[in-house]
Amino acid sequence: MVRQKNRYLLCEINYMDGKRLQRNLKTKDIYHCVRDAVLREHGEYGFATTVRSLSVQAYFHPNIVMIKVSRDGHKMLQSALFFVRKIGQYEAFFNTLHISGTIRTCQKFYIRYLRKELPTLLRECSTPDEEKEVKRAISYCVPVEVT
Repeated sequence: MVRQKNRYLLCEINYMDGKRLQRNLKTKDIYHCVRDAVLREHGEYGFATTVRSLSVQAYFHPNIVMIKVSRDGHKMLQSALFFVRKIGQYEAFFNTLHISGTIRTCQKFYIRYLRKELPTLLRECSTPDEEKEVKRAISYCVPVEVT
């Protein structure tokens, strides 16, 4: 038996209105959006190549998702993400932050990214409650120890 090799794309969802507030997007909305984009841009061949291993995991950080796809279809998926302009009911697009062969490497990159983005996120908070919520969300999604 041969091991299934995957690629993990860490993507940021950017909204057209420029705000970084958490929206009511569900993981299934993101999944259907990505699946339909691959079907639209690459046809049935691209759809069949990517959909058998496609999965989407939304993080608690409001705008980050990790998309898992087979190694054979990751370039088709990445090119199809470029054409996405609407996710669920919101005008938005994907920004690919990192592509990796393992979840662990993606998580390490995600931790470094959050540490870099933390001052920006805290500056955008207008009330102490929002600041607490941002800190709680980041501490909840970052593992305690990753080496």
